Amino acid sequence: MEYKPKYRWKETWPGEGQEDYEAFDVDKSFGRIQIDKTSDTKIGQWKWNITHIDWARQHILPHGGWAPDAREASRMVEEHYEKLKKLHGR
Repeated sequence: MEYKPKYRWKETWPGEGQEDYEAFDVDKSFGRIQIDKTSDTKIGQWKWNITHIDWARQHILPHGGWAPDAREASRMVEEHYEKLKKLHGR
């Protein structure tokens, strides 16, 4: 079954066709996914990472990685974010 994102995602660079997206919890960005178009070994895979979160004082590693498609990359970002929220009592 295909993953359905829980949070709002929008293009990082609207209209530029970059296949690069940011995740938002209300109005705060917390993660990003983008397709790799340049590296020798990861071309076509999706890079995911957690971005700066003001309230996060402790971090969980790894906070980034690779996924075969955009849905899986968004799942990785959202699950990591949920773990951070739990860790910080949010």
